[in-house]
Amino acid sequence: MAILSSKEIGGNLFRLRTKARLTREQLAEKIGVTSQQIHKYETGANKMNTDRLQQIAQALDVPVQSFFTDTDETLPMAVSEKLLLDSYRAIPNKEIQESILKITTNATKQAE
Repeated sequence: MAILSSKEIGGNLFRLRTKARLTREQLAEKIGVTSQQIHKYETGANKMNTDRLQQIAQALDVPVQSFFTDTDETLPMAVSEKLLLDSYRAIPNKEIQESILKITTNATKQAE
């Protein structure tokens, strides 16, 4: 795996932020910086340290690894997705699992 530049990591930040439907201002407010600082991160003008990467990942509800991959298809699960899956798998009653599955698939159909 190649080392990504600050510009490439910033591009991934832009992609993840827009996928989360957050403006620069909204993300900036969540992490306590200015929208100009978010712009500098996204363009690669400023590097993000490990603390900032973790903070932004948490604000976007994505794993930190998301900043180091090229496409959405290769992204690992978000923390909330993993929690949902782990919780589902921990349900001992198969009927309850089936009910939850029906609820989620129906909710998806209604959203379309």
